[in-house]
Amino acid sequence: MGDMNARTGKCPDFITGDSCQINNFDAKNLIPNYYEVDTEISRNNQDNVTNVQGKSLLELCIASRLRILNGRFIGDSLGYYTYMSINGYSAVDYALISESLLSSVKYFKTDDFTYLSDHVQIQLTLNCNIKQTFDLKSHIEKKWKYFKRYKWTENSHNLLLKALMSEHIKNDIMKFELNEYQENQKRG
Repeated sequence: MGDMNARTGKCPDFITGDSCQINNFDAKNLIPNYYEVDTEISRNNQDNVTNVQGKSLLELCIASRLRILNGRFIGDSLGYYTYMSINGYSAVDYALISESLLSSVKYFKTDDFTYLSDHVQIQLTLNCNIKQTFDLKSHIEKKWKYFKRYKWTENSHNLLLKALMSEHIKNDIMKFELNEYQENQKRG
């Protein structure tokens, strides 16, 4: 789920016209018995353009039986744009899911554009049935901290500033800033 810089237009992410009988030759079916025919589920997309990355994404979806959720579910049934630039609007942010999990999708939503980003937020909600297989109470009794979180309080700001002013942290930040990483060096 995220920005894939792929424009898929209205091209299908499944095998169109798929059939178990497609390779029937001399009454011998060449397709294995366990083959599952691709389900054709149409999707909408306001972005009609397809680019190279989009074609690659569609090939991945077909080969892996993944489905693009954009333009298929309540919350984005029209296939809204997900990116805007000076060149216009496009749909490049996607959520992909296995075809076998499509029935678990509760909804997929494309939010409205805001001034905070040139991309919209996309949201996915799945129906899940998760069973807890451990006794949380016994973990707490053993003083294990299974859930880790930090609650910001009124004093947290002062504690953060105090930590950032410590010599140890200053040295770590300085080492980090002065370090030359291989990925950032020019290749010649």
